[in-house]
Amino acid sequence: MGEVRTRTSTLGALSVVGLLAAVAFGAWGLWGGQPLPASARNVPPTGEAGRLAADPLALADFDSGTESYDYVRAFPDMLRLEFLNPAEVAVYEEEGAGAARMTVSSKRPEGRVLVAVIRMADRDAALRAADRLDELQLEFGLERVPPEHGVTRVTRVIRDLDVQPAPRPTARGYYVHRDLLVRVELNARSFDLTSEFGRLLAMQLQVLPADG
Repeated sequence: MGEVRTRTSTLGALSVVGLLAAVAFGAWGLWGGQPLPASARNVPPTGEAGRLAADPLALADFDSGTESYDYVRAFPDMLRLEFLNPAEVAVYEEEGAGAARMTVSSKRPEGRVLVAVIRMADRDAALRAADRLDELQLEFGLERVPPEHGVTRVTRVIRDLDVQPAPRPTARGYYVHRDLLVRVELNARSFDLTSEFGRLLAMQLQVLPADG
């Protein structure tokens, strides 16, 4: 009787070991042959090819002298920087400006580059805001320039030697990507360097293409 009880206990222990091994193998297969992480809940969400999910409000990396504006997460954060005209602010607010991102690169040879990406209420609101802001630039006295890389809402400050103090050489453009409104601006070191605006705009278009 004692021998039968011992044999039964041994078989029971082997069954438990086998079950644990099967569970471990299943987990190993689930995680691609790698050891299980300490907690699956701590694995960050990923995008394509296992990369971290990209911010949909994408900004180009202009590299030289890029200033940190990571704290800009919504339009009110951008307002505190006080670089927008009150009429421009009104347009953004009326069209439902929400989430926002911004980058500034101030040491490029062309001058200072500023890019702002703002999510509007919807795509129609983004298109209306882009058109309205573009019209405001003309009212401010900027001149229309030919389209750059398919972006038609492009203006620049008029070079007028009779105006004192001389206006800052500036080129500015607006475009839409889905429900995002993108503003790209170059405060150039000279009027001749405003011709570099298109090349800088192209860098932003690579990460957030224009569809309106």
